[in-house]
Order: sequence, then structure tokens, then C-alpha cells
Amino acid sequence: MPGTARIGCSSWTSDAWWGKVYPEGLKDGDRLAWYAKLWDTVEIDSTYYRDPGPSLFRRWASSTPEPFVFALKFPRDLLDPKRPVDREKVAGFLAHAALLGPKLGPTLLQFPPWVRPGRAEQFLGEVLEALSPDRRYAVELREAGWFVGQPWEKLQRTLADRAIALAWSYLTYVEIPPSLTSDLVYLRFIGDHTTVPAEVHGEVRVDRRPVVERWAERFRKALDDNVQEGFAFFNNHFAGFAPQSVNDLRVALGLDPIAFQPPPAPSRGRVARLD
Repeated sequence: MPGTARIGCSSWTSDAWWGKVYPEGLKDGDRLAWYAKLWDTVEIDSTYYRDPGPSLFRRWASSTPEPFVFALKFPRDLLDPKRPVDREKVAGFLAHAALLGPKLGPTLLQFPPWVRPGRAEQFLGEVLEALSPDRRYAVELREAGWFVGQPWEKLQRTLADRAIALAWSYLTYVEIPPSLTSDLVYLRFIGDHTTVPAEVHGEVRVDRRPVVERWAERFRKALDDNVQEGFAFFNNHFAGFAPQSVNDLRVALGLDPIAFQPPPAPSRGRVARLD
């Protein structure tokens, strides 16, 4: 694969990972540094809910080694077609994200399923016009109407004209075409909250390796062609345990799996006296 592949998880804060990725006794605030010793990228889910502000971006940057790269979710309150595009808030979020420095990767604009083509097409164009042109972006749309007929043709032109990627997202309720609109591939394995709810996370609950292998072929082909960099992220809802799903994709791509199991906890048994 001539292009660079980065594969990681969507967030590092799952409580289901204690004892399976993070050793018991590790401080909550040290989980990112531990995660970054295993994987070279992460998708930050929390930025979808609010702009965390400068101090937290600086802390994330200082907690990770130099090769590490963050992918960010764009704040959802800036992606609501019922409101005008707030260019000041867009610029503020992008300025805060820039504090990650060279660790800043692509930013994902994740639109909810109720955003349908029609009037939302104009809003999408206005949001994209408000973005800083010197960054990498991907757009995720979750409504099937975007991917047929005239809306699909227009969407591809809109993204390609701005060199913005269409997110290749595996969702159980809509098929997103693996169209290339930039030299970036942004692949997401999401699943759904019903099949694999949060209370059963921590181990693989659904065998979705056939899905992983199908998308691995598309991912590999893109990186073999003109794509410079590819990102792929898994959440726990995809199959139950994102770290194992990451390894499934790595194996499908011919890469070594990550040994993520933490060292065993020290024994707390009584020490025998030898005198």
C-alpha cells in the first residue's frame, strides 16, 4: 500500500476496556497516553457534542507521542440546517483544533440521518465554504437519498471541487458508496446501538469479519491508487470490542495485529514469612 494507513478506535474512554486494554489501577487521565502507546490515531467523539476549548486540545497534544494523529468530529450544533452557518463559531473551533499542531488529522462532519437532500444541499455548501481550506475534512451523510440520482451527482461534485472526502461509513441501515472525492480515505465502522448495546461491550458479540474484509479490499485499492492517506476507525457498537475489530482490519490488510492486552495485575495475596 503506497499510501499511509492509520487504524484506530473511536474514543479511548470505554469503561469496558478496563483489564482488557487498560490495567487496573491506571488513572482515568492516563488512558490517552496508554492508548497512544498501542495505536497511532484516534477519533475524538466528544468534540461532536461541544468544542472542548484550548486547554483540553493542548492537554491531548502533550499526552501523546509525536507520530500520533487525532481525527476530530465537528460540533453538531454547527451542522444543523435549521440554523444559519455560524462562521465565527466555525472559525473558533478550527482555531482551537489547530493547537494540536502536527497531530491534527482530518475533521469529520457527521450529519444526522434526518438531514436529507433538498434544502440541506445549500446548507452543506455553506458549511463547506466556511471551513479553513488548509485542513483535511470528511463528510458523513446517513440518509439514503444523498446517494441516488441528481443529489448523488451533485454531492460528488461538491466534495471533489473542495478535495473533501466522503466518509465510507458502515451503517446497518444505509449503504454508502465507496466513492473517492479526494486523496484521503476516511473509513468508519459504526454498527448500531441495538445489536450491540453498551452494556455488552468488552468482547466481540457479532462476527462482522466479512464486512471488515469487504471494506479492507476497497481501502487497500484506494491506497494502492492515488490516495495518500487512509484513516479507519471502529467503535464498540460495530462488533462489541473495537480493539479486536481494529486487529481484524489489520490482518485483512496484511498488517501485524496489535498486542493490546495489559500486563496482569500484581498479586495481592499474603506474603509468606520465611523466618
